[in-house]
Amino acid sequence: MNKNTLLMAGRSARTLTFAAMAVVSLSACTQQKLVQTQAELNTARECIVKQEAQSQLVTQQQATLIEQLQKVQTQLNVQQTILQERPQVVHMSTPKMDCPPPPPVKKSAANEQLLTDKQIVGLREQALIAGLNVVMQARISTNVGYSVIDARNIQMFERNSEEWVRFTIYNPETKEPHVLERKRLRFQTVQTATSPNPDRRPVVEIRFTIGKLSQRGEFVLADRSDSEFPILIGRNLLRDVMLVDVSGNNLAPLQRTDESAKN
Repeated sequence: MNKNTLLMAGRSARTLTFAAMAVVSLSACTQQKLVQTQAELNTARECIVKQEAQSQLVTQQQATLIEQLQKVQTQLNVQQTILQERPQVVHMSTPKMDCPPPPPVKKSAANEQLLTDKQIVGLREQALIAGLNVVMQARISTNVGYSVIDARNIQMFERNSEEWVRFTIYNPETKEPHVLERKRLRFQTVQTATSPNPDRRPVVEIRFTIGKLSQRGEFVLADRSDSEFPILIGRNLLRDVMLVDVSGNNLAPLQRTDESAKN
């Protein structure tokens, strides 16, 4: 092998070495470039995903606003329809006129007669029992539906196939007993403070006088010996014939008439 051949072989080896080094350097550079490009692509994908999410949120908000605007528009249309259908009111100015005062209202004769016929009573009044000449203190109560009179020795008996009641009324002043007999009208259930169970008491009709008023009335027979008032006047006797003034007592002075002497 001559000298020229050796020189050429050395040159070829160096060329191959340089070429190999160039290939290796180019490969490393290309690999690095690929890694950098992949990272940029990932970053770009993340940005695209975020932008899509924001776009969806904006779309939803726009849809909500459109729906609210439609509701407002519907309400405005309804109000406009109501305003169009409402009749127009035309305000006209009229000249002021001096009108004479209205004539005083006169009470009708019927109303005056009605007030005249009614007996004004207080919370406490004197009651005269017809036919006995017995005066008892009466308590006037608009809270009680039925009236009660103090009666003792109550006995039921039959007369002409009808039920009657025999009872005793005492004169509060003289303690004199008066035995009366009346036809039983019915039984009234009464709740007393001394008994937990309600009692059935007979109801009879008795004529009495308070003030100028003399009438027959239904009374429940009950022992009221412990009460200050032997008679309790309830709504059944007050209705349509008496006016109650709760601020006074003994407002109806007792008037003895021929009617009060009858049973």
